[in-house]
Amino acid sequence: MNRRHFLAGTASAAALLAGCASSGESPPNTDDPTTDDPSRDPTTEPPTTEPPTTEPPTTEPPTTEPPTTEPPSDGAALVNGSFESNLEGWTKGKDLPADPNNPDQKVDSEIKVTTDRASEGDTGLFGFLDGSADDGTIWVQQEADLSEVSTLKVDGYSEQESFNTVLQVATYAGPVPEDGLVERDFDRSNSLWDHEGWKTYEYDVDHDGEGLIAVGLNIVWETNAAGVLDNVRLE
Repeated sequence: MNRRHFLAGTASAAALLAGCASSGESPPNTDDPTTDDPSRDPTTEPPTTEPPTTEPPTTEPPTTEPPTTEPPSDGAALVNGSFESNLEGWTKGKDLPADPNNPDQKVDSEIKVTTDRASEGDTGLFGFLDGSADDGTIWVQQEADLSEVSTLKVDGYSEQESFNTVLQVATYAGPVPEDGLVERDFDRSNSLWDHEGWKTYEYDVDHDGEGLIAVGLNIVWETNAAGVLDNVRLE
C-alpha cells in the first residue's frame, strides 16, 4: 500500500512539471541587472539644479527734505522783546537831573528785569525813578531794521489809575542819534497811571531802514515812582 501512494505522488509531480513546460512560462529572473535600476536606463537624465535668481533688493535714497522756516511776518524781530533772557539784546540808558539835595550827584534810578509782573512770559522790565527834581528818564534800547515796520507796541502796568500824571511811558523809534538819546527825543504822550493793571500802548513808526528802538519811563512829579513794561514788539 505504501508503494502505491509513492507512485501516485510521483505521477502527480511529473504531470505538474509537464504542464509548466507546455505553457511556455518561465519564472522571473531576479538576477537581471537592468530590472528596477534607473541608473542603468539610458534615457534617464539626472535632475539639473538652477542657481538661485534672487537679486538683492534695491534701496532708494531717502527723499526727505529739511523743513522750511518761514521768515517773521513783521519787518524786524526784536531780540528778547519780552525780557525772558534778562536784558540780552538791550542796552541801558538814562538822562537824569542833579539831585536837589546833592547837586554833585544825579537822582536815584534803577532799571532791571523782574518776575513780579509780566504780560508775556515770566519776566518784565522794572523801572524806578526818584522824582525829587521833577524830571528824569530811564530806558533800554536796541538797534533794529525798521524798513517794513509801521507800529511799535509795548505793554505797561499800573497799580492803580490816577488822574495825576506822575510816570509817563517813554518810547523812541527812529534813526540812531549820533550823540545818543536824551529825554527830549522820546515820545512821552502817554501816562502810565491812566489805568489799572496792564495796557498796550501803540506808536507810529515813520523811519525806514536801520534804526533804534527804546522803551522806558519818564517822571514828572516830585515823588518816587516805579512801573513795569513788557512785551515790546514791532509790527
